[in-house]
Amino acid sequence: MNVIFSTTRQWNPGDEFILMGCMNLLKEHLGEFNPVIYNRNPQIRRHRKYDLIKSVDNALGKDFIEKFNDNSVKDRLPMDYADMVIFAGSPEWRGMRTQKLYSSILEYNLPTLFLGLGTNGKFEFNESAFSKDEMAVFKKAKVVTCRDQNTTDGLSDVSAKFLPCPALFSSPTESLVKKVKRIGLIYGTNNSAKNNNVSKETYEYLMQIYNRIITEFGSDYEIEFVAHYIDELSEFKKDFPEQKLRYSFDSKDYLDIYSQYDLIIGYRVHGVGMCASMGIPGIMIAHDPRAVTVKGFKAKIHNVGEGEEKLIATTKDLINNIEELSSELLEHKKETKQKYLQLFSQNL
Repeated sequence: MNVIFSTTRQWNPGDEFILMGCMNLLKEHLGEFNPVIYNRNPQIRRHRKYDLIKSVDNALGKDFIEKFNDNSVKDRLPMDYADMVIFAGSPEWRGMRTQKLYSSILEYNLPTLFLGLGTNGKFEFNESAFSKDEMAVFKKAKVVTCRDQNTTDGLSDVSAKFLPCPALFSSPTESLVKKVKRIGLIYGTNNSAKNNNVSKETYEYLMQIYNRIITEFGSDYEIEFVAHYIDELSEFKKDFPEQKLRYSFDSKDYLDIYSQYDLIIGYRVHGVGMCASMGIPGIMIAHDPRAVTVKGFKAKIHNVGEGEEKLIATTKDLINNIEELSSELLEHKKETKQKYLQLFSQNL
């Protein structure tokens, strides 16, 4: 089978963590298949009707047209090779950037699954919020799961199920954490590309609490930082010149990176999610409404602006109870997987 996955590639590793989880789940149900991506990376798939970019580069001439040549679904070619479509989570599961995907699903009558959808607020399933094609596809969808209550409520008309984000299955392996030796901190900055940055307020708060964590725990535990986006590398050198940072351009490398830690603290939802998939408990530094997703990862939530002492106390509590929390997380992953596989068995 040729299975199309709506995701981003080489943009936000978190989207690819969700993709890994969706693929791992689907393999358990279908066996082998050919994965094909519908790449929503905003660098290559812009908010436009056709996959053509007009350039005004003087060297090429005003009328130069560059075709979309990414190794992914193209707007100008038919999607007649597809057997199934999976919307692999993330907030951008409708709108201009997905028009081709929705129209092709209807054109070829493709079975479709929406897995781990999320949003930043309330909405209604009607013509003012959804296109005609979007509504038609949702009404025919085989499975719709949502990672937060607002999205579940908004899609209640299409029998959406409230289940943890598939990033919970991004790692094919997991293990019980018995003792905390190494703590990972997820770095973030306001001086990064839009949608891969944080607000100035959040950045300043992260600096404050990360320095406090290093002071409080640095002598007893090994502490390292993790970055997800290239713009963060230079900023990190200014903020923490004496600390160690781990980063890779390849999202799959984070399976190895995050496996090095026994506890994770940070603001990136799906960094916490990948750790949860391995059995590693986490604390989410909540800076926007998407943070509620981590409830599906059994993570603790600490809001930007809350006192340092509360975070220190929460961290100490996790350290002291790490084996029990890790065990609960592994059982949660097992139970959630069965719920997903049951949905597949009933509807595919």
